[in-house]
Amino acid sequence: MTSLLGKKALITGGSAGIGAEVARQLALQGVTIAINFASNERRAADTISSLQGSGHALIQGDAFDKEDIKRFATAAAHQLGGLDIVISNAGWTSFGDFDNLHSVSDDDWLQCYKSNVLSHLWLMQACQEEIRKTRGCFIVSASVAGVKPSGSSMAYSVSKSATIHLAKSLAIACAPDIRVNTVAAGVMLTEWSKGFTDAQIAAVKRINSLHQVTSIADVASAYVMLAQNGSMTGQTIEVSSGFRLGRD
Repeated sequence: MTSLLGKKALITGGSAGIGAEVARQLALQGVTIAINFASNERRAADTISSLQGSGHALIQGDAFDKEDIKRFATAAAHQLGGLDIVISNAGWTSFGDFDNLHSVSDDDWLQCYKSNVLSHLWLMQACQEEIRKTRGCFIVSASVAGVKPSGSSMAYSVSKSATIHLAKSLAIACAPDIRVNTVAAGVMLTEWSKGFTDAQIAAVKRINSLHQVTSIADVASAYVMLAQNGSMTGQTIEVSSGFRLGRD
């Protein structure tokens, strides 16, 4: 396993939820972090202040806009002095009834694709040369919804399936210098899950083999493992409390 001491990481959507927990766990391993945030600077600053170590940076920018991605990726590499790890974590959804083919608008289908597929491609394009210099890694936040049809909407599930296939394609295109993997998390109790009703959360617990929602800390540890493991690329690590496809 590769030591992470002294490594430098950029995390998009890193001010809260799984992104913030990944930042905290990487910092404990001696990684210097640049957290990208869209608009909530105070929350991002609070997350930075919670990290062990020094030299961490805040990088404002829209993680779903190609030109903004180029700008903040360049800024992150400049402020940190390079990039070893990029966590492409920002994502988006439109909640809708999975059984209703009209519950998500065409515009929201396209926004899901832009946010959950193209944004990761654009970030790799922006960071590729910096990560190649350090023979580093690019880790994408997928979802168990991309493995098995499920989640907040059909649009989200389909886009996350494309996320996984994109990452596998990037792993081929960027080898041998960059490792590319995904983490497919189950439902966690984050701001994201506020879009689910209490009944839907209860249904998730029934469907999961472990009868629980998935631990944020456990999911974050998968990102740390992938950053450390120099022999894994093109892989999807599912951390979902044993999600089983089922209908209530």
